[in-house]
Amino acid sequence: MTDRAHRTGGAGPAPDEEIAIGDVPPAARRRFGATWWSRAWLDALQQQALIDPNRLPRGRTYARSGAVRDAVVAAGTASARVRGSRPTPYQVEVRVATFDDAGWGRVLDAIGGQLAHTAALLDGELPPSIVDDVAAAGLPLLPGPRELTVSCNCPDRAVPCKHAAALCYVLADLLDTDPFALLLLRGRPRTAVLDALRDRRGGTAPAPAPSMVDTVAAAEAYARLPAPLPTPLPPPAGPGTPVSLPATDGVDLGALTALAARAARRAHDLLS
Repeated sequence: MTDRAHRTGGAGPAPDEEIAIGDVPPAARRRFGATWWSRAWLDALQQQALIDPNRLPRGRTYARSGAVRDAVVAAGTASARVRGSRPTPYQVEVRVATFDDAGWGRVLDAIGGQLAHTAALLDGELPPSIVDDVAAAGLPLLPGPRELTVSCNCPDRAVPCKHAAALCYVLADLLDTDPFALLLLRGRPRTAVLDALRDRRGGTAPAPAPSMVDTVAAAEAYARLPAPLPTPLPPPAGPGTPVSLPATDGVDLGALTALAARAARRAHDLLS
């Protein structure tokens, strides 16, 4: 997918309140659903299309043929123009239920409770643990079929029609590379999410897991004076004596003991 850019400038939306995918180029061999979360997105689409499933293959063909134009993702909605059999492209929109402020508070608490969650999102990943923690807070991060609302001004009455399905497949491509697009569809852009997570880390956010370590900027780390090394312990008075080993078939215990004793003497010489 090319021509993807964040819209900026003027009195319009903030830099990441919209993600402009643009015109999707043709790619005959494109396979959709490279990640588990984009496959979950497509599963919701397939569940919605149970009555008219034949529209989905045609939607994939449209998505692969470059028929999707001017695709844009914003809070709760994605829109595009999709070329069909008529000269004028159809106007397509996919809407996703957004979380209210209270819901977003629970989502951010769930994500902010683990430093690894934020790190994974920044790395372009959406681990199942994030989805599970948000679900434990009572909210589904991945939309189900009842939360997807599609519309198109074509005459086809199927839900979804092939034009709306094409946009959904293009969105699956976007979700593969940018899980923040899913959070935008749920109502919050990337910057707002990261700012809120930063506030929680500096305020009342849950403590990170004991195994996680705060990151430090490289310049700050190199500017720190190293702590002095502790005084080394004195060497022992003599080399250690190998322990007695039980008899084992196929093992020459005498040779093994002699080898261990020689290693102990060599270690004592080095220490001394």
